[in-house]
Amino acid sequence: MRIAVDVSIQENALVTGVERVQRSLLEALAAVDEENEYLLVSKRELDLGLPLSDRFRRVAAVKDGPTYLWRERVVPSLLTRERIDVFHSPVSATPVLGKARKIATVHELPWVERDAQVPHGEVVRRGHRVWLFLNVRYASRIVAVSNRTRDNILSLYPDAGEKIEVIHHGVDPRFRRLDDPPARGEFLARLGVPDRPFVLFVGTLRRKKNLRALVEVFSELPEAMRETHALVLAGVRTPAWPELEERIEAHGLAGRVFLPGYVSDDDLVTLYNLADALVYPSLFEGFGLPPLEAMACGTPVVASSGGAIPEVVGRAALTFPPGDRGALRGALERVLGEPDVAADLARKGRRHARRFTWEKTAERYLALYRELAEE
Repeated sequence: MRIAVDVSIQENALVTGVERVQRSLLEALAAVDEENEYLLVSKRELDLGLPLSDRFRRVAAVKDGPTYLWRERVVPSLLTRERIDVFHSPVSATPVLGKARKIATVHELPWVERDAQVPHGEVVRRGHRVWLFLNVRYASRIVAVSNRTRDNILSLYPDAGEKIEVIHHGVDPRFRRLDDPPARGEFLARLGVPDRPFVLFVGTLRRKKNLRALVEVFSELPEAMRETHALVLAGVRTPAWPELEERIEAHGLAGRVFLPGYVSDDDLVTLYNLADALVYPSLFEGFGLPPLEAMACGTPVVASSGGAIPEVVGRAALTFPPGDRGALRGALERVLGEPDVAADLARKGRRHARRFTWEKTAERYLALYRELAEE
């Protein structure tokens, strides 16, 4: 079987959510599949830096212009020329043309999450809606990363049920409890964070992450907790960054809330291990990896019930309605003020995170590839 994978998203300068997911899946496929051939297709030459075998061949189908035109004008002929059986896109963008069986992975549908009122009306491109329509019409299968995403697709296209398969993400094995973490003070100083207990958020600093509310709730914690703990918001700088800095200044939290920016995966492991808790207040998520990664590192998790987050964290986190600031404050006070609660969450979290492995995820995708190739 010959499988083509669109890796054009790896051209992004910083590897974050969707890019990290694809890299983990490719590594897991290389480990579990010793039979099939893979063609990794991109618009330009890429060095993925992944430990892949010779069965994974890279092809740069160079073409100027928008990526969506590249998928329609260049990729279909490449699939025919390379005799590809299955084409897999890591996002909801697959070419309409071409004879290969096609799979699109859909992560989330923000415009369907009507209960999530994103501040300032975060815009969802019309192109996302168009791609979903084309996937429902022309893709052989749609992989939803959660039951929540599947249900959102079905709310728009009730007849698409037979095309949709739910496959959860895994947790990269690097996320684990460290027996000998780096020297705490030196590590935190490198990130511009003081050596004191801290609550951690991890994720791209977008408005849907509800970080303005988190900063305001942090400012309302009991004085003893504010004096003792810092709040660290680790993630890629976005247009929401200046607004966050303004809120931090307005609430008198300069020197207590820190934004180290993008953090590498290796440093993330250490951050999770050093944090007293991870807080994840998103209005909605199609999946949400940081809570599971934190759990795998033995870090207690406080998370909203927005989107698919409850499906992902199960009963191993303290959860709260995303719009309920009082509930968020209460959850933070519990995890920071009650050691028994924090220890219980840490135990439950590590056990829960073991259910999500990339090996299991890769086996599910491989079974889907085989099923489509035989149709």
